[in-house]
Amino acid sequence: MTRHTLPYVETLATHQRSEAWRTDAAQSLDHPILFWITRGQGRVMVDCRMRGIGPNTAVFIPPNTLFSYEMFASPQGMVVSLPRDDTAGLPRRPALLKATTIQSQSEISGLIDALSRELGELRTGQRRAVMAYAMMLGVWLDRALAEQPQSELGKSDRMLRKFSHVVSIGHRDGKSLGEFAADLQVTPTHLTRLTQTAVGKPASALLQERVIQAACEALLHTDRPVQDIAEKLGFSSPAYFTRAFQAHTGKNPSAFRKAK
Repeated sequence: MTRHTLPYVETLATHQRSEAWRTDAAQSLDHPILFWITRGQGRVMVDCRMRGIGPNTAVFIPPNTLFSYEMFASPQGMVVSLPRDDTAGLPRRPALLKATTIQSQSEISGLIDALSRELGELRTGQRRAVMAYAMMLGVWLDRALAEQPQSELGKSDRMLRKFSHVVSIGHRDGKSLGEFAADLQVTPTHLTRLTQTAVGKPASALLQERVIQAACEALLHTDRPVQDIAEKLGFSSPAYFTRAFQAHTGKNPSAFRKAK
């Protein structure tokens, strides 16, 4: 995982405050994450598909999946950052699941509470216990998925999923939208038409949001010089990087680093 060797449990409010930049900007993680929403309304974008979310909704996002979320109306919930470990048996696809029964709601809430308690105490066998709870969350997700089969993706959604994946894993390569489109054997215009229809943003905006998110993460969690970050993310010069970063965040990179 990026900063945790074990699963990590936090409230939705804490998670939102700890976000590097904006929750409604496209991002991706190198580990799975589970959102359990117990109160409030919002929307989530996963693989360039926008969905509404409300109380008693679980959103599972695998590694290297482009997503964003926006919550309204005093939301409450828990967020579980999970290990990238195939032995945990977690789903390989994103899932948005409505827990419609009291039993199902109690099960996931109980698993998250038990995982949080285990993480809060240094006891013999902690890692095994924590991984067991992570596996049980995977079982809960599998059962919920079996009860709520996901519809087959159409041609456009399949292309959006491919675009989401290549941006998630390749946003640090300095590639242009045209290069990503070429990799997918489509035109930038076609990609933009798809993303604009699906999420109300051009494909270039999603790509740039993910790049700026990566810059925010590097500024907050490393001591690398701004020039090195700019070069790594494919900007032609530190000055161009600074202008682009400030246009999105309202701060230049140095001020952003100090403010956090």
